Amino acid sequence: MNVLQTVNACPQADGAPLRGDLDALLNREWLLTDGRGGFAMGTVLGCPTRRYHGMMIASRRPPLERFLLLAGTLERVAIQGRTVDLSTAQFASVTHPTGYTGLKNFDYCPGGSAPWVQWTFTHPQFEARKRLTLHPGSNVVHLRYEITSSIPDEFELEVLPLLAMRDFHGLQRGDAIEPWEMSDEAGGLWVRDRSQPDVTLAMFPQRGAGLEHAALDVQPSWWRDFHYRAEVERGEPGTEDLICAGVFRAAGSRTMAVELVGVGMAASMDQARSAAERAFVRAGTTAQPRRSPRDRGIRQRLREAAEQFVVRRQTVQPDQDVTIIAGYPWFGDWGRDAFIALEGLLLARGRFSEARKVLATFAGAERHGLIPNRFDDYGGQCAYNSVDASLWFIHAADRYSSLSGDEQVWAAVLAKPCRNIVDGFVQGTLYDIRVDERGLVSCGNAHTQITWMDALCDGVAFTPRHGCPVEVNALWHHALRILGRRLIGVDDQTARRCQRLAEQVTAEFAPAFWNEDGGYLYDCVRGDFKDASIRPNQIFAVSLAEDLLSEEKQRAVLDTVTRHLLTPFGLRSLAAHEPGYCPRMVGTRFERDRTYHNGTVWSWLIGPYVDAALRVHGRTAESVDHLRRTIAPLLGHLTEAGLGTISEVFDGDAPHAPRGCIAQAWSVAELLRIMTQLDSVSGAECHAHPAG
Repeated sequence: MNVLQTVNACPQADGAPLRGDLDALLNREWLLTDGRGGFAMGTVLGCPTRRYHGMMIASRRPPLERFLLLAGTLERVAIQGRTVDLSTAQFASVTHPTGYTGLKNFDYCPGGSAPWVQWTFTHPQFEARKRLTLHPGSNVVHLRYEITSSIPDEFELEVLPLLAMRDFHGLQRGDAIEPWEMSDEAGGLWVRDRSQPDVTLAMFPQRGAGLEHAALDVQPSWWRDFHYRAEVERGEPGTEDLICAGVFRAAGSRTMAVELVGVGMAASMDQARSAAERAFVRAGTTAQPRRSPRDRGIRQRLREAAEQFVVRRQTVQPDQDVTIIAGYPWFGDWGRDAFIALEGLLLARGRFSEARKVLATFAGAERHGLIPNRFDDYGGQCAYNSVDASLWFIHAADRYSSLSGDEQVWAAVLAKPCRNIVDGFVQGTLYDIRVDERGLVSCGNAHTQITWMDALCDGVAFTPRHGCPVEVNALWHHALRILGRRLIGVDDQTARRCQRLAEQVTAEFAPAFWNEDGGYLYDCVRGDFKDASIRPNQIFAVSLAEDLLSEEKQRAVLDTVTRHLLTPFGLRSLAAHEPGYCPRMVGTRFERDRTYHNGTVWSWLIGPYVDAALRVHGRTAESVDHLRRTIAPLLGHLTEAGLGTISEVFDGDAPHAPRGCIAQAWSVAELLRIMTQLDSVSGAECHAHPAG
């Protein structure tokens, strides 16, 4: 059995094969994005393993309200009286068809103006290529098949579109009343959701070179019990029924090219046909991508990954039409994630205009001295359930202004919400957020989760951190220092108040948080309670620009974090020897949420760790070289799990299996940011890891 001999990455291919058995290859996934929150996603074998796998996940209200329209296609070639399957699918008790047995290689190009993936199949009588291309800026996907036969006999290609037409978080079942209107109009397929008429899908074939006849036969039928193994492994429902719309047939001999275009969310068949025609023309005029040379390595991969998170937001405000998707496949745009990721995704790459719009998007939604934690997927309403998102906003606003030199935007757009944040915290605002008599920020109660460690399921808060969390107060001090500096000459009264508050925090921080017996910082304090569990949040008291601790205490914090929390893929959220430590993030949603911040490794935390290490150990060649070796495993992860990107989290115990989202904005962004920082220290390019 020939189970995928090579997996090639374009344009970042280095020619090195990736090998694996069926299970391993089903865990390698690709992702293409359309710049509107929509995407296509699947496994290198073409076999869906998640409810989020599909050829077209389109946004009805970019970047949210996403629907999985075209779940996939099944293909088979009839030649010399036998039928050869090119597709692979899993059902409850069987893998069928098994097209992966003829799969020679998989190529992918996630960046550029027309991102694509391609499968190449070989059989004794023919070779077939299937390429899927996404058209950014539109809900359009383009499929192209090329078949070359080694014999003169005529052959036929059949393509069966599988439709889901559902919310991308859901699952479709065929026992419901027929939910769609479906018709064959002038050779094209038209599907409309009866209950949501603006949810539509159209598909159009176009004849290609070598075709003798081609036809689309619309004959809807249910295909039942597709099995999504990744969902089952996550303790989620993993069975779905899809509707096969019919079959597209094309016949030829020797060499044949066939194209299909899918158009989502079109208001009419005519509008869809116009979009399809533009896609056919674009495909015909776009040069075919070439495999890139070996020197297109890690840095280019990370830049292409970064592009996938920066998307357009549907708004009437042109200065607020850019936002950042927190992670694929299931997250929308989250404030905290956007502000942490902003520097690596945009600022470090000189993308100041887009960064400004991201900040303006969230600044325009400031209420009660709080910046939104996220926008609701379905109504766009703001959720303000975060104490640290607002403080990260001040950090991001300062970094934007410092790196861009755009003081006008600071004065006109950013300064006011920053002042409002300080006022809100001092006066007291939602979620019991207030500044106490020591000048420290206290927040929340036993029933809220408003720090970044925010797992909550069935009313259970798994990491209760109400009171004074250590990183919130490090961020608070950092924000006060920023405004105490930036508001001089603009609002001197507020500037002086911020300076006084910052000095108060400086005086009170170590007495409140320093664990003298352990030689590190308490994670959270409230009243007489001091949480001595070793968590990574203390690293921010060292990594942020202003000193809260003596050099001796900074070194002790870094040593503790290095000894107990550092792994090859980031920092554990809880030391392995602590009560409640969870080594693997598996099981039901309740079990996974319990694990989320109780041992699970977070890759984005490698960023503040590197910042802290550079501060403690100095910016020497030896220190920089050591840190490059530290981040090398994360860079090697680009060829695993989500190809060309970085996973959200990893298991706490070795071998640290990747979990959560296959592509996370702050994971990618922090790697880009610290690589840029290490380069600036040494004045040399980052050493290439073997994976790149």
